[in-house]
Amino acid sequence: MAKKLKFKPTPAGIMFLSAIGVLLIAIIILTIVGVSRCKKNDNRTVDPSAQESIAPEETAEPSPEPATPEPVTPDPNETPDPNATVDPNATVDPNATPNGSESAGPSSIVITTPGAASPAASGASASPSASKYYTSPTTAMKNNAQKGYVSADKVNMRKEPNKNSTLVKSKIAKNTAVTLYVEQDGWWFLKCGDKYGYIKSDYITKGSAPTSAASGEQTGKVIVSRIALRKSANNKSECIKEYESGTAVTILKTEKDSSGKSWYYVKTPDGKKGYMYAEYIKVNKKK
Repeated sequence: MAKKLKFKPTPAGIMFLSAIGVLLIAIIILTIVGVSRCKKNDNRTVDPSAQESIAPEETAEPSPEPATPEPVTPDPNETPDPNATVDPNATVDPNATPNGSESAGPSSIVITTPGAASPAASGASASPSASKYYTSPTTAMKNNAQKGYVSADKVNMRKEPNKNSTLVKSKIAKNTAVTLYVEQDGWWFLKCGDKYGYIKSDYITKGSAPTSAASGEQTGKVIVSRIALRKSANNKSECIKEYESGTAVTILKTEKDSSGKSWYYVKTPDGKKGYMYAEYIKVNKKK
């Protein structure tokens, strides 16, 4: 029979075993607590609102470029304020016309565009293509005025060089003397009696009017094979048309050129007017 071992603890052994037991219990407790804490940390939900929002880096906006002030045209009718302060930063329009410095055109010249309102009524500037007409002669016109007369009967004088313009004088008799100032687009600006206006150039003849209508007009005919009708009393002047021998003409007046030779200002059967050399015209005797 085997011997039973008998264990007889001593006080020192009991204390040692107790210390080991306490240490093991402490280790177990710490392990359980640590595992539990790790699980809680793994299951924790992060509150996005709790996170600090990182503000993006602010970008400074570029300062806007200074706007160029629009030029201001002064109102010519505005009365300047003597107490006003001049703005040193104001931009002056180089095309603006200072008040009171406008150069007024001659009162005798009117600029108008057919079919459009006059500048004075509309307040608009006249177009460069607008036509000019005169209501009275300038000093230069008066100094260079020429004599003339109406070469047709019952002729109308108008305000403007336009057949639709207002009548200034109507039914002017043939051979009425007029003062010629300037020719514009087939019209003469002239004075008839005490009126100024326009008559078509076709109805005006330069020179002195016949002294008496009773004396009648002279007639004649071409006596050379061919003769030129010219614009002025000069053999180098522009030829209007040529006429053959025997052509009848009405002699309106006689002029002399620089060499003293005579020219007839005539009207041909086809209604044209011009100058023919007097030696080539045979004047018919008056009855």
